Amino acid sequence: MEKSIVDTIKTLIEGLVKQIVDEPNEINVEVSTSTKSVLVQIKSAKSDIGKIIGKRGRTIEALKVIATVVKNTQFLGDKKDVFIEIIEDEQSDFYKNKTF
Repeated sequence: MEKSIVDTIKTLIEGLVKQIVDEPNEINVEVSTSTKSVLVQIKSAKSDIGKIIGKRGRTIEALKVIATVVKNTQFLGDKKDVFIEIIEDEQSDFYKNKTF
């Protein structure tokens, strides 16, 4: 059975993010699609947010590039853009709902 774009991107991002954080059990990835975009929302432990974003956003940007490449190679003709958000609890305002 062929995997959907949501399942493919979720499995990919979840696997990659769990490899770079200290608390992989705290990772929760949700993926949704609309007519023009694929939205990936990552929830993690507060202490791991910096690791996911990386210096100057390099890590999260790399995740976005990898997700886009997989989408473009496995789902030919799909023109949706990929967006990644870090979702954090209400106690912190700095990284709250950042989109990259």
